[in-house]
Amino acid sequence: MPTPIIMPKFEMAQESGTIARWLKQVGDPVAKGDAVLEVETDKITMEVESPADGVLTQILAEVGATIPIGQPIAYIARPDEIASSATPAVASPAQTSAHHASTSAESPVPAATPIAKKLAAEHGVDLRQVTGTGRDGQITRQDVEAYLARQRQAAQPQSTSTEKPAAVPAARRLARELGVELAQVSGSGPKGRIQSSDVERVAAAQREVGTQQVIAPVASPQQPPAVVEVEKPRAPSAPAVRRTVPLVGIRRTIAQRLTQSVREAPQFTVSVDINMTRALALVEDWRAASQEGQPKVTLTALLVKVCAWALLRHPALNAGLENEAIVEWGDINIGVAVALEDGLIVPVIHHADKLSLVEIAARLNDITARGRSGQLQLADVQGGTFTISNLGMFAVDRFTAIVNPPQAAILAVGRATKRVIVDEHDQPAVAPVATFTVSADHRVVDGAQVGRFLGDLQRGLERPGLLL
Repeated sequence: MPTPIIMPKFEMAQESGTIARWLKQVGDPVAKGDAVLEVETDKITMEVESPADGVLTQILAEVGATIPIGQPIAYIARPDEIASSATPAVASPAQTSAHHASTSAESPVPAATPIAKKLAAEHGVDLRQVTGTGRDGQITRQDVEAYLARQRQAAQPQSTSTEKPAAVPAARRLARELGVELAQVSGSGPKGRIQSSDVERVAAAQREVGTQQVIAPVASPQQPPAVVEVEKPRAPSAPAVRRTVPLVGIRRTIAQRLTQSVREAPQFTVSVDINMTRALALVEDWRAASQEGQPKVTLTALLVKVCAWALLRHPALNAGLENEAIVEWGDINIGVAVALEDGLIVPVIHHADKLSLVEIAARLNDITARGRSGQLQLADVQGGTFTISNLGMFAVDRFTAIVNPPQAAILAVGRATKRVIVDEHDQPAVAPVATFTVSADHRVVDGAQVGRFLGDLQRGLERPGLLL
């Protein structure tokens, strides 16, 4: 029997996935492990591999379709299954249904849950036409619903155009959220690539047209003109709405996770001002000495290095709360918050304590670039044990961040600004000073532990030679 490719679950909180691109077409031979399609989640775009050798005989979902976890999205058949089957080697969902209908009398009715049987009877579905994904192949309610959805999709006229407009992942997500066809959008990016701003422009134009009065041409004397009502003027006290963005995708994920964090974790903050003179000089020295082709060493890369060094000395902050127990992790994997057009992601520098400053800089440059272009893999965003959020490049002096569960702490970094300090000779001096603030889960760590961590962080940044 053909092997289904099901919508996989990449993340714990994932409920569905969106078809981003089919890498194979119906009729193409595939080997086990070959990438068949790309699936987008709220965070990343991942390739889905073939579970078996054979031929791709069916594609059940088009590009842009959002499919629940565990539902079949394609079928792979072995050559001997195709040869022995009465159906064509390349079958559409409608053709497959017709074949099953003609042979249903010869096949036993498969096992199904009571709800699935009831739903099938209500819609006149022969259960022999449905592929079961339950235990031991049992047909579930979701299987029947997926079958009905495929039948409805097969009955709809299909577009003859298969060319996918070039667009960044964020623009594709925004287009789906706002109901904009990418084929109607002109891209302003490199080589005509569609950006989020292009989608917003078209969506705004569509809303403007929708609020105007439109009278359709009269087709016959008996047919009155169709009139679209003009949007009623707002009350004088109501503010004008520039745009409405549905709380879906990455923004929904951020809202859910951080709301959970604030609601469940008793969080407190501790801050310290750090003289950044030597840290900034070290970064400038690395930049001046670096050769062409070498990774760019940034202040964020140095922060990752110093944080890893301090976490080695204070493992209580390299911890989290899981299943009502405090877990101190043996690896130091530091997540770095990266701003996107429609939210943020936190790619992770794994084993940061074992990497040199140049190695950290190389990995940071790589994951930041891939994160902003939507090319991160699942391993790039998993396994973080501590997070850094740096808003210094946005001229932010100080801020507090929300703990990223299940981690116990997050470090917020402001910009380095010139301030008057007292130097080691008790004389006033001007130096670049930055404010560092740790937000911590009080269920896992206490203020004294955070204070000692910040003390070592201060020592490492003010005297970076200690890291050698």
